[in-house]
Formats: sequence, C-alpha cells, structure tokens
Amino acid sequence: MKKFAEEVVKYFWIPVIMAVVSYIFFQLKDVVLGVIVLVALSAVYTIVRLYFVHKKWWLIILLVVVVFGAIGFFFLRTPDITLTINGEKVTGTSVSTSTGTVAISPAPQNGLYSTGTVVTLTASPKEGYDFKDWSGTDDDEVNPTMVTMSSDKQITANFVSRFSLIINNEQVIGSFVNFLEGSVTIDPAPDADGKYASGTEVKLTVDTNPGYDWKSWSGTNNDKVNPTTVTMTSGKHVTLVFEGRFSLTINDELVIGSVLGFPEGSVTVDPAPGEDGKYTYGTKVTLTAGAEIGYGWKSWTGTSNDITNPTTVTINSDKHVAITWEQRFMASINNLALTGSSIDLTGGSIAVSPAPGSDGAYSKNTKVTFTATPAAGYRFDRWSGDVSGTANSITVTLNSDKNISAIFIKTYNLTTLTSPIEGGSISPASGTYDEGANVTLTVTPAQGYRFDHWGGDISGNATSITITMNADITVSAVFIKVYTLSVTVSPPEGGSVTIVIGTFDEGATVTITAIAAEGYVFDHWIIGDTTDTNATITITINGDITIIAVFVPSS
Repeated sequence: MKKFAEEVVKYFWIPVIMAVVSYIFFQLKDVVLGVIVLVALSAVYTIVRLYFVHKKWWLIILLVVVVFGAIGFFFLRTPDITLTINGEKVTGTSVSTSTGTVAISPAPQNGLYSTGTVVTLTASPKEGYDFKDWSGTDDDEVNPTMVTMSSDKQITANFVSRFSLIINNEQVIGSFVNFLEGSVTIDPAPDADGKYASGTEVKLTVDTNPGYDWKSWSGTNNDKVNPTTVTMTSGKHVTLVFEGRFSLTINDELVIGSVLGFPEGSVTVDPAPGEDGKYTYGTKVTLTAGAEIGYGWKSWTGTSNDITNPTTVTINSDKHVAITWEQRFMASINNLALTGSSIDLTGGSIAVSPAPGSDGAYSKNTKVTFTATPAAGYRFDRWSGDVSGTANSITVTLNSDKNISAIFIKTYNLTTLTSPIEGGSISPASGTYDEGANVTLTVTPAQGYRFDHWGGDISGNATSITITMNADITVSAVFIKVYTLSVTVSPPEGGSVTIVIGTFDEGATVTITAIAAEGYVFDHWIIGDTTDTNATITITINGDITIIAVFVPSS
C-alpha cells in the first residue's frame, strides 16, 4: 500500500501541478494566483513524500495548514484583472486607434481593475468614420456601453468608414446638386459632415432643364436607368451625362406633332417630338411629303437625302429643313388618267414619253410626246381635245391639265380579183377602207373580153356597183373571152348570108345560112383552109374567124 501511494504521488501529482499552474498562467492570466498555487501544490507534494519517509504526525498538521492557507488565499484575496480594447491594454482614461477613440471611466489602477468593477466605455469615431458596435461588452449595440470586470476582458470597438459622394466633380452636401443642364435629387442627403455611413444606398433622380435630356450615368448601380442608386461602400465619384434636346423646323414652321400642314400639302413626321417639342440627340426622323391636288413634292434641303421622298434627318442640333413644292398637271387620254409610259385604248395604244410621276402628274412646262400606234384592223385618224393634228406623234407642253383624245377608226380590207386575170380590171383595186365607207367598183374588160358578172361577196352583172364596208370583202369580176366572126359574099351580088359580122363568146356555136340571089346559086364556103358545100353550116368560135360564101351564076 505504501509503495502504491508513493507511485501515485510521484507519477500523478506532478502532472496535476503542471496542468493547474499552466491553466492559471495562460488561460486566467493570473500570475500571483499561479505562483501561490505552484508553491502550495509543491509544498503538498514535498510534505507527503516526507511523511512517507519519517511518519511524523506534525507533518500531517503542516499539510493541513498549507492546503487551507492556499484555499483561504484564493477565496479571500481580491484579484486584479485587466481590460483590453482593440488589442491595446487599458492603462488610462482612453484608448486611440486610427479609426476612433474609446473613453474609459473609471481608469484602471496601475492597469488593473478589481473584480466587479463596472467600467463605462464611450466610442468617438475619427473624421471619415462612424461607430458601428462593440463586441465583448454588457450591451454591444449601445454607445456609451458598460463592461463588468468579472475577469480579464477583451473588448473590440468597431468603427466603419464614412464616404463622400461626388457628382460631376461637385461634392454632395445636401438634397440637390444643380447643373446648367439640370439637377439631381439625392435621397437620403448626407449627414452634417457631408458624408455617408458605409453601406448607405442613395437614390439619385435627374430632372433636366429645358433643352436637355438625361442620357446616362457612370459609377452607379445601374448606369442605364433614371432614377438610379449608388451604394456607399467607398468614396463615390458619379458622372452624369446630359445631352441636348433639339428642335426641328420645316419651312420655318416648328414641328410640335406628327403632321405639319402647308397650303400645297403636308409633311408626316415620324417619330413626333416630345412634349417639349424637341428631340433627343441622335434621333433619326423620317419625313414624308404628301401633296394636295395640283401640287407635288419637288425637293428638300437640309435632310440626309434631298432628292428622295420619304427622307430622313438626324437630330444632332436644331434642324431647319426646307421643302419645295411645285405645281403638277395631269394628262388624260380619252378621259383615262395616265399612270405609266403607255395606255391602251380601243383601236390602238398611246406611248408616253416621259411617263408621269408616281402621282400621275407632271411638273409645269414638261414637254410630253404622245405617239399613237393603231391596233390591227384600225388606223389612227387624228388628235382632238386640248390638241389637234393628224400626225401619229405629237408633243404637248403641260402648263395646265390636259385632256387629249386619240381617234382611231375601224378599217376593213377590200380584195378585188379578176377571172381570168387578163380578162380586165376593177377600179378601185384592192385596199383598206374605213368602216361604213361606200366604195363604187367599176370593171373595164380587156381587149378581146367582155364583163360577165360579179362573184365573191357580191353579185350582179352591172359594170359599176357600190358596196358599204362593214366587214372584210372579197369581190371578183368574171370576164369572158370573145372572138370576131366576119362573113363576106363573093361576088357581092351573088347572094347574102344570115350573119355578116359579130362578136361571140369563146366556144360558142354559130349557124350561118347562105342565100343565093336571083341568077346565082350557092357554091361553097371557104373557112380558112377548108371548104364546105352545105348552104347552112354550124361553126364553133375558138378564135377570130373569116368566112367567104361563094356564089356562082346559075346556068
């Protein structure tokens, strides 16, 4: 048992001494208590070892005295404790840092406080900082605050920066900042020192003066909107960009809406200006001219393209645009308005050079050439209305509205034929005639022919006939070949014949009888190279024929 007790004292007690003393020194930071405890525990260890060796009763009494003496010192002494603020031990009435000062009341005695002392701490931030809160006090959210010294205290006073707000190089010191172009409303305004606590969100609202517009910010939470905000996490330099607002005048008339009217027409404006009658810088405006009857748009000046309609104008300053109108005249043909380079009519077409404009009209004094081309079955007859003439092409100067008539007449073809071709002629010959025209046709037989009758689309046998041209007509004149029959008597006093001379159609048969005079008898016929003794003969006419009737005296 003795051996075991010695081992316990030797191997257990010494580690206990080291652990307890270390805790007091390093955790409680109580040097005096640590020394007393070290001495007391070492004395206990020594007395116990002596007791095991000498077995003296007074050693037990000494052990009791040491133990109770150490306990009494622990409970009866008033320990001294320290106060540390922001890492600096308090030794006086204040502690200063780069961000602020903490006033301490009461101050410690020789840097130490008695247990239970109530210390008041008052934080005062330096310029550019704000007091935020405490950590380690009885109430970390109030200033001044208190701390009860029940042990060594580690206190932190938290200060935060205060920041200024600058807009276009103007420091914000109130609720408004004014500029030539407008003003900015600041909500909330900065404190009396002209600064903001860290994290403050400030609303910025622009109100522009006449002739200007807000364009953008830089340095805010959203540079594209108005109002915007800026969060004060540091000193803020905000840039506000204004832009000019500009007016648009057309022919000295200020544009205030979407349409501008003039006696000659109107101009449509897209987009219309704002309520102040002005445009934002860079706005592209489309101008469309619409003319009244009798007028037309001619040109612009001061636009991006002065020879087109519609046109545009980019607003980068006050813009003065001029519009030039001109008188415009219409030309109509046969009461049909011109819309292009030609017009089709009944009976033909009219080519127009130059063509009218998109409004179907011409500038004053434009020379326009009209050329008539008849359709098949028609002919161009003449011009009438505001012009006259019979030439197919005519030039007109448009110094007023013109109504022109082009007269086309329906025509028909007359075709004349002769049968046989060499049989004769028809007058007039084949040709083209106006509808309703009366044409008198006369035939003339050729030598050796006679007119027999009309054929084709007409009939009859009169050598002259009148027809009315209401359609294409083909007529033919039929001729018959004729020959001459000549009969003589030899001797003349010898007798007579039934036919002396005559003209007969080709192929006709003719019967001739010879009659002897008194004292004579018929002898024979001499027909070319032939003879015939019959008193009566029949011959076929196939050419000119000469016949001799030969009589002889009766015996």
